[in-house]
Amino acid sequence: MTTEDTWPVSEIQKAQLEDPDIRPILEKKLKLADRPSRQEIAQESPATKRYWTLWDSLHLKDGVLYRKWENYDRSSCQWQLILPRSRIQEVLQETHDSTSGGHFGIMKTLRRIPERFYWDRLRADVEKWCRECQICRARKRPKTEDGKSVTDGFQKKSFLIEHRDSPVTSSLEDREIRLPRRTKI
Repeated sequence: MTTEDTWPVSEIQKAQLEDPDIRPILEKKLKLADRPSRQEIAQESPATKRYWTLWDSLHLKDGVLYRKWENYDRSSCQWQLILPRSRIQEVLQETHDSTSGGHFGIMKTLRRIPERFYWDRLRADVEKWCRECQICRARKRPKTEDGKSVTDGFQKKSFLIEHRDSPVTSSLEDREIRLPRRTKI
């Protein structure tokens, strides 16, 4: 399984320092206790500026940058690894494409990733990844020009679907395949 627990700390530190959007924040966190001024960050990328707005929730643990995320009533918090761009594809594959990911779409993928990770434009990246996923696209029902499913009016029958890349056959949660009704001849 791909998590920050399986990546050596030195590898994560190196990847964060090599990321042009994370590096300026990481370097300033290592040197300063206080948030840099807007003028000090003015020449940085838009992504770096968005990380800068999170300054108070960004913390270093063993030289690695994390975001401390608290739920709305502050009853729980999670430490999210600030994920370098070079690792995003790996995390998306693990949380969406893998057998454990299950190709369950945008919302379920968006619920899983923030349990461990955070990066700038996370939502947009997940939406794009899921929209471009060939397996997910193949499962979606085709639409007519007026937006209605070509299977409207067919009787629903649920059955198991075997993922061609997986040796395990499993039922897809909340998904159904519609089969045409039987007609008398």
